[in-house]
Amino acid sequence: MMFSSPRFFLRAIRSVFSLTLAVTATSMVAQTSVSIHDVMKNLPNSPYLGSAVSITTGIVVGVLSDGSFYISEPSGNWDSLVTTAEGMLVVPPTGATCAAVGNQVTVIGTVKNTTDLTAANTPGTYLAATTCTATATNQTMTQAISVSSVLTTFGDALQYTGMAASNSSFYAIAPTSGTLDETNETVTSNGQFWATLNSNTTTNNHLYRTTGIAGDEFVPASAPSGVTKWGGNPQRILIDTTTLGGTAVNITVGQSITCSVPSNITAGATKGIGLIDYTLGYARLLIFKSSACTVGGSVAATTSAVADATHFKVGTLDLNRFYSTLAAIGSTPISASAYARQLSKAANAIVNAFGSPDILSLQEMQDAATLTDLQTAISSAGTVYDSTCLITGNDTASLNLGFLVKSTVTVDSCTQAGKSDTYTTAAGGSGTLWERPPLVLKGEFVRVGKNYPFYVIDVHLTPRDNIGDTTLGPDVRAHRAAQAAALSALVQQYQTAGGNVIVAGNFNAYEYSDGYVDVLGVVTGSPASATTVTLYTPTSTTAALNDFTTSIATLQRYNIIERGNAASLEHILASATVPDSSTASASLASYMTDVTQPHFSTDFAAINTNDTTTAAGLTPHDGQVVAFLIPPVPTTASISPTTLNFGDVFLGATASLPVTVANTTTFTSTVAISKIAISGTNASDFTETDNCTSLAENATCTITVTFAPSAVGTRTGTLTVTTDSTSNPTLTVSLTGNGEDTTATLTPASATFASTYAGGGVSAAQIFTLTNTSTVAIAVKSVAVSAQFADTTACGASLAAGASCTISVTFVPTTAGAVTGTLTVLTNTSGNPTLTSALNGTGLQTTATLTPASNNFGNILLGSTSTAQSFVWTNTSAIPLKVTAYSVTGDFTIASSTCGTVAAGASCLINVAFTPTVLGARTGVLTVTSTASANATLTATLSGRGVADVEASVSSLSFGNIDVGFTSAAQVVTITNYTTSAIALTGITTSGDYSDSTTCGVALAGLSTCTVSVVFKPTAIGVRTGALVLTTNDTKYPVITVALTGNGVDFSVALSPTSGAVIAGFGTTTAATVTPLGGFSAAVTLTCTSNAIGSVCTSALASLVPNAASPVTLSISTTSKYTAIGYGGLGGGSWIALLLAALSAAGLWISRRGAGAFARIALAMLLMAAVCLGAAGCAGGLGQNAPYTEPGTYTYTVTATDGQLVRSATYSLSVTAK
Repeated sequence: MMFSSPRFFLRAIRSVFSLTLAVTATSMVAQTSVSIHDVMKNLPNSPYLGSAVSITTGIVVGVLSDGSFYISEPSGNWDSLVTTAEGMLVVPPTGATCAAVGNQVTVIGTVKNTTDLTAANTPGTYLAATTCTATATNQTMTQAISVSSVLTTFGDALQYTGMAASNSSFYAIAPTSGTLDETNETVTSNGQFWATLNSNTTTNNHLYRTTGIAGDEFVPASAPSGVTKWGGNPQRILIDTTTLGGTAVNITVGQSITCSVPSNITAGATKGIGLIDYTLGYARLLIFKSSACTVGGSVAATTSAVADATHFKVGTLDLNRFYSTLAAIGSTPISASAYARQLSKAANAIVNAFGSPDILSLQEMQDAATLTDLQTAISSAGTVYDSTCLITGNDTASLNLGFLVKSTVTVDSCTQAGKSDTYTTAAGGSGTLWERPPLVLKGEFVRVGKNYPFYVIDVHLTPRDNIGDTTLGPDVRAHRAAQAAALSALVQQYQTAGGNVIVAGNFNAYEYSDGYVDVLGVVTGSPASATTVTLYTPTSTTAALNDFTTSIATLQRYNIIERGNAASLEHILASATVPDSSTASASLASYMTDVTQPHFSTDFAAINTNDTTTAAGLTPHDGQVVAFLIPPVPTTASISPTTLNFGDVFLGATASLPVTVANTTTFTSTVAISKIAISGTNASDFTETDNCTSLAENATCTITVTFAPSAVGTRTGTLTVTTDSTSNPTLTVSLTGNGEDTTATLTPASATFASTYAGGGVSAAQIFTLTNTSTVAIAVKSVAVSAQFADTTACGASLAAGASCTISVTFVPTTAGAVTGTLTVLTNTSGNPTLTSALNGTGLQTTATLTPASNNFGNILLGSTSTAQSFVWTNTSAIPLKVTAYSVTGDFTIASSTCGTVAAGASCLINVAFTPTVLGARTGVLTVTSTASANATLTATLSGRGVADVEASVSSLSFGNIDVGFTSAAQVVTITNYTTSAIALTGITTSGDYSDSTTCGVALAGLSTCTVSVVFKPTAIGVRTGALVLTTNDTKYPVITVALTGNGVDFSVALSPTSGAVIAGFGTTTAATVTPLGGFSAAVTLTCTSNAIGSVCTSALASLVPNAASPVTLSISTTSKYTAIGYGGLGGGSWIALLLAALSAAGLWISRRGAGAFARIALAMLLMAAVCLGAAGCAGGLGQNAPYTEPGTYTYTVTATDGQLVRSATYSLSVTAK
């Protein structure tokens, strides 16, 4: 190998140096000085396998309980190759003291593998050390790796041997195991359980075995090329919480474990929760003692069979070395307390988890006495097993097969099969075929009539241990194949004789082929083909057996967990086809209703063995229970006749015929009749009565069928009798009959009645005849006439065949005009159940009046009743009419009435009184109802006023808008004394902006009035309220208050702009805004005045309703002095001054420019003066305006008034002349 880096070079030099020292010190043959990853490559075929090596850099990261220890390269020495491990196991020489976590050690020894190289159980590689020396202490290894990528293929984890795993959580697929102290039947937890990195909730927290040889099992050289294989679930890893000194973690299937690394580790591995180990041929994770682990998730759920009395149940359970206190060949006698605990746990399992099956086949029971003790323990738990059977076999550990049987089964015999049988071993020799020979129970399930016979074969086949081993495997396979063939022959022997066979026990085989020997396939009659199994074995089972394990839900299908793989070893089989006989009408398998796979122990930690209160821990097996519906006794029954014809039957009539049901069974038996029903197209036309419940042998019962046709024509149905006869469970009779019509007539078909006054008149009667034209009696269901007709009938509820009855009808109109109606007769005839005749008549009109139409009761003191007022109701018709009702509404009552039936042209009185309940106007209505056809309801309106002893004519006064500071017009309030006595007026006051004057004195005479005049003078803008208050000596109404309200209003005037300037002769404008205040809404006039002469101010509107949003334009005009607008002229002095100013300016300029320019400037000045003087002389020729506006500042006043209020604003105008 080339030195690829300085580090490698230094490492090599160091290794050579160490090797030299080792040779010198030990006088041994030379060892190669290497790093750990030099050895731990190409595993399990290390390049140094079998060679002596020296390793000087290893840091002790874990010490196992047997003294061996793991070393790891320091983190800085790790190479970059994923396929090389940086740690390895060291088995030190006896007495070595070098191993302490954190020590750096030099170890010398030989590289070895833990097992032989095979296709399965990939071995681990380790160093068998001859010397071990600690060279430093408190060293650390600071790296950890994830095993997620290597738990996919068996042997992949070799490359991480001795390295710390960073994964922190795992999910249990098998419970924590332990070490059994068999004498005391107690378990000490070893803290080890199989788990996966990922949750398995979708597979019920388990990994399942499947068909074929697993990926971690040996494939024999003799296996065919097409032998079935399966992956083996390489994601399994054994979690070991104790080997590195930690506390045992106990866990059930489905729970999880999460571990963390403390932060205060100063020696050894500072990261990772444990070490990857492969020394046992499979992946293990050895948890560091320092790791803190917690268990999460729920404890596994249990599954149990339910006891019941309607099913025949068979169970099987391997009790796993169930010994007593007595010694036997190869057995381990256990203590009395341990035996009592085991008996209690077994009874618990059988009663509670297995539901106390009728027959329980047991495996690995010591002897008959032990079985009897278990029978007693179960009896104490509430279940009685009447008989037991155990026959000692050939097992060198005194483990035998046995039966517990209830009284529901009659035991004919219990025998052992093939105890002396042998088989040909793989080497060609002879060996004992059965360690535990099959135990055959011949029995009968007890039932009424004849019992149901069967055979139950209890089996426990040789285990699969070493089945793939190169040396032992061939004989294990040969032994299992021979047992399967012998059991197949035994089963078929009983089946050929017509027996129903059940095989129950621990087959140590799966419901599918394991790729070595297809045991269950041979026994059930469908072995795997020779091209898919290592040792093919033909079957003798020609009548197939059902393996009920296949009926269990996939995720519940296991009763053992082997190295993390869930599987079924215990099975119950039953005959699928058996010829009919007088005692067994079908195979027992066909009666299977339920298969229960109990889960009470397999999923639970081994330390449950120590707990008397639970069945968990009793055995690693969960057994199985199958329920069969109790097979019925083969009975027969008959019915006669099988057809009933009732002939012709009139609708409404009936006919009856008998049917006989018989128990035709030829032995003592009972046929129970569970249901009698009639079905078919016209089932409702047939009914039955019977005395049938159950029939003893040869007994009969009678069913009477009655035909009552509901329609004309052929009517059919079927009588069905349901029994529990196994041969004739359903008996039928065809039913037929013919329905004939029934008819009737109603005459005459119509009738016309004489005209009759409506509302009380009654016509002469007309007679109608109902005739039954059938040959059977008919039912008369009802006779009815339409409104405004009346009937009386002589017809009863039934009318005999050919008979008649009469119906009398009169016309009693309630309305005027033509009236039509119908006489309707309902019968039960099928031909014409509804008969009708038309009715006709004319109602003559009747009328009435009510006077007066209205009445006012006037003012009535509150609580007093007025004098009654009379209303007259008059019958204006030619026949008597009836007043049927009268009523009033409101505060009015009926005082009396003479109304009832009123003769033609007569009248009656209704007297009404008024009793007001509240003050103020009250109204009501008098309503009179009669039989008058034209105006049955007449009304009159009622009115009145409820008054107080003394009151004001109004309760409030509103004065509306009044200008602030001005007085309103007076409003008058009248005060009335409604009593007959004088009432003192003790005070009259007003409040707010209100004042009053009155005609009222200190008293107001009875039934008299006085007045109070109120005026409103607002003092401010806005709503102004007050009250007029009168106080009296009246005890009911001592204070009378009239609410007063009014609104004070105003307005303002504003101009915009408020000033301006113009040249005389020009005009300008401003805007006047009149703003209403307090709701002012009256019209105002607008004027504008000024002190300016020759100026006019006009408003666009002379009158307006104020609105701040709509200003009014004011136009101002001025007049110039001259007709040429703005010309004012200059006097002579003015021009002289102008000229002098010009000359002065010129002189100043010349003084700066020199005298040379003076002549030019002077000339110009003179010319200007001449022009100006000329112009001045022109002024005398222009015309003047009169009057005109002189230049100056003038004030314009804008005034607004509503006739009372006057408001103004001013505008300032500056006038100039041009």
